[in-house]
Amino acid sequence: MHILRWTALVGAAVLLAACNNGANGVKFNASGKLEPEKIHNLTAAEIKGAIEGKTFQYTRSDGNGFITYQPDGSFAFQDDVKGSGTGTWSATDGKFCEAFGTGATTECGEFKTTGDAFFAAKSRLVEMKG
Repeated sequence: MHILRWTALVGAAVLLAACNNGANGVKFNASGKLEPEKIHNLTAAEIKGAIEGKTFQYTRSDGNGFITYQPDGSFAFQDDVKGSGTGTWSATDGKFCEAFGTGATTECGEFKTTGDAFFAAKSRLVEMKG
């Protein structure tokens, strides 16, 4: 009976993952157990591929909102407190830099992924889908 319940549970998890296009970040290991994707730094090409032309909800210590990164190194944002604006971004292997607004200080930091979110310098980014 335990095996039947376990099989049903694993089957349900697989079906749920298949129904969700954003099921990144969770994978099954050889024993059939779920395991989170390991956090790792991205290369410059991976960073660009992950953010160019996409919109994200961001969370920072100094604000929250939505941001869209363009391939030309610019972005537009709508912050819950500060309102709307533009800025610039750049990427090198494992490093991400961005400046919110004209003349703003450029902030740089690591660019990592957990599978379901990105950590870009001082921002946590969750892609807006559909």
